[in-house]
Amino acid sequence: MVDWPYNTARWKLLRQLKLSDQPLCYACGLRGQVVSASVVDHVVAIKAGGEAFPPLDELMGLCASCHGQKTSARDRPDRLGRQRRFKGVDVLGNPIDPHDGWKRK
Repeated sequence: MVDWPYNTARWKLLRQLKLSDQPLCYACGLRGQVVSASVVDHVVAIKAGGEAFPPLDELMGLCASCHGQKTSARDRPDRLGRQRRFKGVDVLGNPIDPHDGWKRK
């Protein structure tokens, strides 16, 4: 069973709006791939203090594969902030995760 807030009419509308606004997977796009987004993800997980119903710019459209990788790497309480949100590199060989520590150097 899907838990709150994902089982609410408010979330379903927010999800539909985000997928209309961003129909392609954000992470795949950073890799230069064109893949449809099927999941709407909180940029800041609710468990990490993010809003349940944030503005659209605090959500991102992802494919199921990228969402699973991001959730496993970043959103589990035992791994908060310890791994890259998105695996892979861009066409120049740089990590695609805009929050990667390597990019800030």
